[in-house]
Amino acid sequence: MPSYETLCIFHPELPETQVKELGGWMQKIVEGAKGTVLQIDEWGMRDLAHLIRKQRRGYYVRLEYDAPGAVVKELERNLRINENVLRFLTAVRKVPIAAPTPQPAAAAPPTPPPAEAEPQADTQ
Repeated sequence: MPSYETLCIFHPELPETQVKELGGWMQKIVEGAKGTVLQIDEWGMRDLAHLIRKQRRGYYVRLEYDAPGAVVKELERNLRINENVLRFLTAVRKVPIAAPTPQPAAAAPPTPPPAEAEPQADTQ
């Protein structure tokens, strides 16, 4: 299954308990459609770069999950309907590839010292 990441900005006047409930609501949508939630991060209240619906701040919540593409459509449909969601963005996550193991460095041949410049003869 592909991995996705959805970042939501919620209305700043919501109490923190309701923001946690909205995070749980998003998780239920994903799990109800046969997806697996990997992580929910609450980034807290942050300033916005520009006004969104006349708001200068928003509460950020990030959801990572593995799910079929239909789950993303359903989650985004529900986020569009909810009036407490200012903005959201979903992106496909690249699964990290195992880092290559470092190879032992081969012994490099020693570099010769720089050649000295020969003195120039005066030709006057």
